[in-house]
Amino acid sequence: MIFYCSYKWIILAFLLIIFQTKFKKNIEKKNINKIIFVKKINHYQKKKNISEQKKIIILIDPGHGGQDPGSIGHKGLKEKEVTLKIAIKLKKLLDSNTLFQAVLTRNNDSYLSLKKRKNFLKCREVSLLLSIHADSAQQTYVSGTSIWIVSNNRIHREINNFINNKEEKIYFSKNIEDTFKNNENDIYLKKTILDLQFHSFQSIGMDLSKYIFQEFKKITKVKKIQPNYASLGILSSINTPSILIETGFITNFEEERKLKTISYQKKVANAIYISLKNYFQNKSIPNFKNIN
Repeated sequence: MIFYCSYKWIILAFLLIIFQTKFKKNIEKKNINKIIFVKKINHYQKKKNISEQKKIIILIDPGHGGQDPGSIGHKGLKEKEVTLKIAIKLKKLLDSNTLFQAVLTRNNDSYLSLKKRKNFLKCREVSLLLSIHADSAQQTYVSGTSIWIVSNNRIHREINNFINNKEEKIYFSKNIEDTFKNNENDIYLKKTILDLQFHSFQSIGMDLSKYIFQEFKKITKVKKIQPNYASLGILSSINTPSILIETGFITNFEEERKLKTISYQKKVANAIYISLKNYFQNKSIPNFKNIN
């Protein structure tokens, strides 16, 4: 009898252990499924956030083109050829990054007037205009890259022209558009807003220049580590930050030789791409987008 009772309790204990084991496995399985489900939701959310993120639109302007060759080197290299090849390579790099969308003002050896180039900015939202050129000088020993941003006098002249010409249509952010519509006759308010926006754009150009110089130092001589100011038409849009890069002196024998090679063109394009990527990743992208 004692043996029978002991045997009975042993069986019950054994069944209890099996039940507990199965119950534990079910709980673990449910927890694992829950974790997987949560991870899938998070992964989907991340993908959704990435896909919904507004891209940074870079307008790349290869200088010259068509009947306008730009500067010509001593060995016959034309500026228009160099700028286009670098621009196409840069566009490919930018488009490979989900942060960016690159647009070219020209993708072949065609001539574009300044007005047509600036029309790209008037009719659409652009985060940054990047104009690519090659420099020239009478003295063949002059070399190095440089960066140019628009002068205060030129942009203030452009702002005044826009305010006085009510028929001119320029793309602005929704906030600015709404403010202008609600205060259509308030010239001083409009001027104040555009002046403040210009100072923000100028600051962007100064900051971005530091990143570009940093990368160019790794591949070539930098003529000057601060950007120059100029009254250049291509940089004079009042609704977009703009910067012009002189990739080297085409009239310098060594730099002409380098600019002609595919390998160096790739280095230049990559240096600009890395600069843009580092700059925008280190800045608050949403805040930057709100400026435009």
